[in-house]
Amino acid sequence: MDTSAPHGIQSGSFTIINPHFRDRNGVSILENEKVRTPLANDLFPDLEEAIFDFEEGLSIKLETKTNCPSSSHCAVNRNAQFTPHVDSGRGSGQSLSMIIGLGDYNGGELLVEGEVHNIYRVPLEFDGWKDRHWTAPFQGERYSLVWFTPDL
Repeated sequence: MDTSAPHGIQSGSFTIINPHFRDRNGVSILENEKVRTPLANDLFPDLEEAIFDFEEGLSIKLETKTNCPSSSHCAVNRNAQFTPHVDSGRGSGQSLSMIIGLGDYNGGELLVEGEVHNIYRVPLEFDGWKDRHWTAPFQGERYSLVWFTPDL
């Protein structure tokens, strides 16, 4: 990730886990010894609930997501400009990630295998574990939320 940001605006990322997520065996993510609860869950308990409620609302609008379980994780990115990459891990019960762009910015589209997608206030599902993806240059303050479920 390129941590330089336009106009001296700081950039960064953190992850929040869904405390209500259960794996295929019905075990809570909070009981999974492989998963450490991120500090962000403790620092931002209201955000924790809001992010996964937001995912549920967006998912209803996307036909392909209606039968998928909620995600276990959400990456919160501020002014992050990612270089081409594929995500590591493998989806647990889902292979798709969902992303949306928020803030006051121009540019910043998501490129998936070279195809440009405007994600500004428009959710997009893509297979981040299979498809190379990256952030187009942007100006302004850009946030993205990326919901995903890694191999637990």
